[in-house]
Amino acid sequence: MQALPILMIVVFFALLIFINRKQLGVSTFTEYATANRAIGTIGVTLAIFSTWYVGAMFTAWSGFAVGFGFIAFYVTPYAIFTIFTMYLCGPRTFIWGKKYGLDTQGDLCGFRYQSNAVRVIVGGLGVLWTIPWLLMEWATQGYIFEYASGGVLPAWLGMLIGVGVVLVYVSLGGMRTVITANIFQGAFMFIVGNLLMIYIVYKFFGGFGAGFDKILQQYPAMLTYPGPGWNPATPYWTSIVVSSSFGAFMWPWVYNKLFAADSIRSIKKSAIAAPLLGMIFWAIFVFCGSFLHLFELPRKNPQEAFLWISAQAGWLPLGLMATMIMAASVATVAGIVQAMSSAVSKDIAQVIKRDISDKTAIQVARWSVVGICALAIIGALASTGLLIFWALFTYQGIIMIFPVVVFGLFWKRANKYGALTGMIAGTALSMILTLANPPFLAAWGWTTGMYGLALAFLITWIFGFFKKPDAHVEKLWQDIEDAKKHRLAKA
Repeated sequence: MQALPILMIVVFFALLIFINRKQLGVSTFTEYATANRAIGTIGVTLAIFSTWYVGAMFTAWSGFAVGFGFIAFYVTPYAIFTIFTMYLCGPRTFIWGKKYGLDTQGDLCGFRYQSNAVRVIVGGLGVLWTIPWLLMEWATQGYIFEYASGGVLPAWLGMLIGVGVVLVYVSLGGMRTVITANIFQGAFMFIVGNLLMIYIVYKFFGGFGAGFDKILQQYPAMLTYPGPGWNPATPYWTSIVVSSSFGAFMWPWVYNKLFAADSIRSIKKSAIAAPLLGMIFWAIFVFCGSFLHLFELPRKNPQEAFLWISAQAGWLPLGLMATMIMAASVATVAGIVQAMSSAVSKDIAQVIKRDISDKTAIQVARWSVVGICALAIIGALASTGLLIFWALFTYQGIIMIFPVVVFGLFWKRANKYGALTGMIAGTALSMILTLANPPFLAAWGWTTGMYGLALAFLITWIFGFFKKPDAHVEKLWQDIEDAKKHRLAKA
């Protein structure tokens, strides 16, 4: 029975390849990057859900839920804001993407601002800030593989197996295979993951009500902000909510899913469904994690909490938990690698060499997958603690893309000078404050990215008044009006 968890993980990987067997092989870069814009509501919803909720939430991020309790609910308000952002940004992204053949977030921004510099920097920053997440997920896969085998199999072997599976179906199938796998992974995560956590709550704590009663009696600080043993300034809560709200939808591996949608209707439905699924999943995760604080081992080693309690329940629950975490991790990794390879090909290689053929563009993307996977294996051998720090830090950088995207989509006067200056200045300020760590950061509670974001917004807004919108921008706004009239006529 000890081999059951590993066997379940291997069967899960085999199913991924089997499900995607007919999707392997793409003939155009657009097919690789966007699946020919043919993905419906269910596909987009589950792809975003399974990409957002990473495998590391059950290892690295369980420290928030198991260690501090209530503060982990920062995800709920930011998910609500994300619904709003995705619902507004989705239609314009879809309209311009379909009409002008835009395939990536950097491609969209470069086209809107008519600037290769904007395109390269947005694409490059997306790749740069994504790397720590990729490393953390592969480290998680290795850790899960090692834990599920009782230490018999080394972490590096689990990483290699995970890399091999992702390498095959991402490099050969692109977005279509990623979405197909995400549908399977997302459904497995939501159904099996929720049922398993609910089972744990009832088996070990007597239900949610009884669990809260025990927490209230023994560790009441778990039910208040910020939690036991930690005392950040109150604005810290607001800053992580705001930075996560602005940053969560800016990750290229999330945003790129909009280009794969088959219609605006699918995007709008997914904008509501995906965050709602996520909030349910996260709430049960936080409740279960908070109750685990009652045990000594989870309090001391929160990264082991969910695997440890599953092992206490038996080999089958441990196998299900390990497989569910692996599903979440592989779903995220696949989306990240596909988005990064698309950005390298479209936003960097095709800018450097304008006359690149479609066949070469696909080859660049595929070799990028190989290179990214190879480098990630090396980087994933770093300590988990260091990777957590960098993962948290990345939000302070990725949010600088938010003004570029939102102003570009909704304000005619936004121009490339403001976009470039704001993005660079905001990023620089955020990084300088992080390195200098002045005393007011801890005293005031705001994260460094909030100061950088405020500067980026201000600069982008000020530069907007230096130059009137050109004919290209007016044409884009007319495209939006034409699309609205077309939808009204069809209705």
